[in-house]
Amino acid sequence: MLRLFVLLLTLSFLTACSTRQEGAYFKGSTEQRLVTYSIDKMMQTITPQDMSVLSDQKVFIKSHFVIDNQIVKYAHQRLQIELAERFQVRLMNSADQADYRLDMFYTSLGTDRDSTGISVPIVNLSDPEQSAIVNILAVDMYHGIAEGNFYLTDLRNGKVLQKGKIHSRVRSDKFSTPFFSFPISNIDD
Repeated sequence: MLRLFVLLLTLSFLTACSTRQEGAYFKGSTEQRLVTYSIDKMMQTITPQDMSVLSDQKVFIKSHFVIDNQIVKYAHQRLQIELAERFQVRLMNSADQADYRLDMFYTSLGTDRDSTGISVPIVNLSDPEQSAIVNILAVDMYHGIAEGNFYLTDLRNGKVLQKGKIHSRVRSDKFSTPFFSFPISNIDD
C-alpha cells in the first residue's frame, strides 16, 4: 500500500504542469517579436469584404483596450497604415471630419506562455519568479496573440455597416526532454 501511495505521489509531481502568464514589459526580443508579428499578421487578415466600402473614403479610427500602453499605440498605428495602404482609406483626426468610424476593440495584445507534458517543478518559495521546471517530456509554448472585434459605422446615419473579429497567433514553441530540445516555431514565417 505504501508503494502504491509513493508511486501515485511521484506521478502527480511528474504530470502536466501548466502555467499561463503575460509579459508586462516586453523586454526581450522574442517577446517583442511575438507581439508585433501577431499584430502585423492580424492586420493582414482584414479582408477586402470587410473594408471595401471604405475605399477612398474619409475614416476616423478609434482603438479601445482595457489598458492604454505602447502596444495599443503600435496596434492602432499598424491598423491605420494597413487601411491606408491596402484600401486607400483617407484617415481623419476626428469623427466630425469623417464619413465613417471604425471602432477596434482589442481583446488581446500580448504573449501567452504555457507548458504541457511531463515535467518536474523546482519551486523557489522565497521568489516564485525564480522557480524552474525540468522537462521530462514537454512542450513549452510561447505565443504572441492579437485579436479584436471591429465595428464600422456610417456616421451619416449612425448604422453599423460591418462588424467582425480578426485575430492572429504567432508561435515560438519548444519540444524538450532533459537531454535535448528542438524548436517548433512560425515566428519567422
